[in-house]
Amino acid sequence: MTSKVELVSIVIPALNEAGNILEVVTTIHKELKYPNEIIVVDGNSTDGTQDVVRGTGFCRLIIEPRRGYGRALKTGMENAKGNVIIMVDGDGTYEVRHIGRMLDKMVEDDADLVLATRMYDPNKAMGFFNFVGNKIITFCFDFLYSQYLSDTQSGFRAISHDAMDNVKLVEGDMAFATEMLIKFTKKNYKIVEVKSTYKIRIYGKPKLQKFKSTIEIFTTMVKGLVNK
Repeated sequence: MTSKVELVSIVIPALNEAGNILEVVTTIHKELKYPNEIIVVDGNSTDGTQDVVRGTGFCRLIIEPRRGYGRALKTGMENAKGNVIIMVDGDGTYEVRHIGRMLDKMVEDDADLVLATRMYDPNKAMGFFNFVGNKIITFCFDFLYSQYLSDTQSGFRAISHDAMDNVKLVEGDMAFATEMLIKFTKKNYKIVEVKSTYKIRIYGKPKLQKFKSTIEIFTTMVKGLVNK
């Protein structure tokens, strides 16, 4: 449980996000009122992302040559010093101004994990097929694991560092986020949601491989049922 926020570690996986990353980290640096550190885990970008991050003067840059969304997040979390970890993408699609409300919710509910749900976003910037796919995955997860979440695929989360240290996550790519929910559920950790919004990517191309990731996510859910 998290009853107090002492230091927030914002972990941002990035791969060729030179056009987006500066606005993300600058907004966090200017607007987050809690004590914090910003960690960008770069997967060997070739577009100048690393130079942009270094140029801020306030971010910690970690190079993770092994590819994979989950791999980058695990590396960042292993180097995080805060008692609360925020995971958020570096593509500018999540509303990082809402980190404060996530932390407030975490303390208010004494929660271990807070998801920023995009399912109530009036702008519906996620896109129809991603929205429907998310709904299907979330319905299956809730049914299989007796939860009542609305957005299991949100990559914008506030996480207790102590709780993270108490679970072993092995998935190296997009299924990492689902595996986290499974392991937290099995530990009876408290998971809550707050409403947030979603934005259309401005620069670059999405990294999500929809078919591959969907197969991995459902496989992870099945493995979670089998492995007690």
